[in-house]
Amino acid sequence: MKSVFGLAVLGASLLFPVCPAASPAGEQPVYVYLHARVSDHVNVELTEGRLRRILPMLDKYRKQQSKAGVSATILVSGALSQALADRNGKTGIKDFVQDYARRGVIELGYDGADEPTYRQRPAADLTKTKTSVERWMARGAAAERLLTEMRDPLTGVVVPGKPGGLRQMQAIFGEAACITGLTAELGGDPEFVHHAGQYNHKAIMFGFPDPDPNPAKALVAGFRESAQEFAREMSPIPESSPELFWQDHVLRSSETSDAAIRRVSGYEGPAVLKELVAKLNRSKIRVIHVELGDQRLYLKPDYAQGNLYPPVRFAYEHPDSPKLPREALQSEDEVAGAYQKEEALIRWLLEDYFPSNPGSRFVSSTDLQRMTPPSAGFSVSLEKLRPALAEILSAAWDANTTYPPMYVLADGHYLSLADLFQVLTDAMTELHRTGKFPQSVKVSKVYGPVPLPDDRGTFNGEVTVASVAKVCATLAGDLHDTSWSPLPKNRIPSRVTIDGLDLNSGQFLRLMSEGLLASSKDAKLRVKMTQMLSVSGWSVPTTRPQEDQSASWTYKPAPLKLP
Repeated sequence: MKSVFGLAVLGASLLFPVCPAASPAGEQPVYVYLHARVSDHVNVELTEGRLRRILPMLDKYRKQQSKAGVSATILVSGALSQALADRNGKTGIKDFVQDYARRGVIELGYDGADEPTYRQRPAADLTKTKTSVERWMARGAAAERLLTEMRDPLTGVVVPGKPGGLRQMQAIFGEAACITGLTAELGGDPEFVHHAGQYNHKAIMFGFPDPDPNPAKALVAGFRESAQEFAREMSPIPESSPELFWQDHVLRSSETSDAAIRRVSGYEGPAVLKELVAKLNRSKIRVIHVELGDQRLYLKPDYAQGNLYPPVRFAYEHPDSPKLPREALQSEDEVAGAYQKEEALIRWLLEDYFPSNPGSRFVSSTDLQRMTPPSAGFSVSLEKLRPALAEILSAAWDANTTYPPMYVLADGHYLSLADLFQVLTDAMTELHRTGKFPQSVKVSKVYGPVPLPDDRGTFNGEVTVASVAKVCATLAGDLHDTSWSPLPKNRIPSRVTIDGLDLNSGQFLRLMSEGLLASSKDAKLRVKMTQMLSVSGWSVPTTRPQEDQSASWTYKPAPLKLP
């Protein structure tokens, strides 16, 4: 497969994909990702009732249509996991859930959004930080507490000596297949990924959330437009999806990617989903999140929105009387009617949409993980990497262009900027040690630069390929040091000193790219001004300053291997 690269300046893109042939109709599959957020540990009888309705329904349709992949990811908090375990002796609910998980009807995931409480939730105090490293450490400390501390279910006060959060969820239900709800920040969460990786390094995570339709509650100005541009950049071929991408070597599945796609609640019924899929651009694989058993179907309108939603918010604000009042709940007939719409939606997919759209089906968290080739652990041939770099350096990243490529496609694999930096560092290190480049280099997991410099660097100076290789030999060790520390050692350096020149890592990446193509170790390379943010870094919706966008160096497409 030939190389593919993307480059843009302030939102305009230059992209040269080589696309494998699409299906005869030119339409790619639509995958439906079923999930349920089950994290109300206060109104636990209601929560248990939701589980006892959702799981048998899934089991029924899974048995009826064994090839359709009927399965759902049930997202639970640490507090809810403990509440279900506490009720198990009385109602058997934990055993009930685990039985459906054992039979493959559901997968269990973790959602930290509703851990007790919103006011007591561990949060980084960034007002006391001055540098990107300090902000990383503050966020990381908050992440560790969220993932591990048990808290009083109503007050949020820490319960010493007992695990909570993700640790407790996994202690009760096993390894989470999906993790979400760790932070409300946009533009990256590498600190949370780093800390969660101590307890789970296999789960997928959610990508972009479905934003509130009220402009006044927008997550960030221009969110929809930015998310759409980023999604387009991350899906360069038909077998890729605008809703899927790699970030920090974690597969991300977004609830939205453009104006046509959003999270659908099952109780909205088949008509809403029919309208949504009719508007989809099917030139690429699409993934739709459908939420089952949405707690709002149980609630009167006043309690299903605003400051009274979700119900745990009401509990946290009224710890003396935390249970939902009877007047907050819909009648049993209204609840039953909502579940009938949910079943009608699933039947429409199974009996109508999937049969008329070959390849379309339900997918689980594990399905997405299995269908996506790994982001690291494979080797890249330098013989096949050179043409990709030559194309970039001649057509997109030339002497007059300061923006780096978004990613590189070489030897059948997408490489993020961080991947490329690590691969070239290893190649140059071998050149320095033996006088020869290796035939191939293995891609390892690395983090982006901390901080991500907000400059273009110097434009004066020349260095030799030998000088570049010598510096690489001093960098390679840290890039492969995966021993755990609060700030990962295996991160791309922010700055590199070579022959007395202080360069940002984008400039040094450029020198390494040119060095791989040079005729000899004595060849001279001119230092060029280089931005640290690629177009994907510019386009991604973010609430972070550039210095904290280390994750932008890890963005890359996540194409799927179709059955």
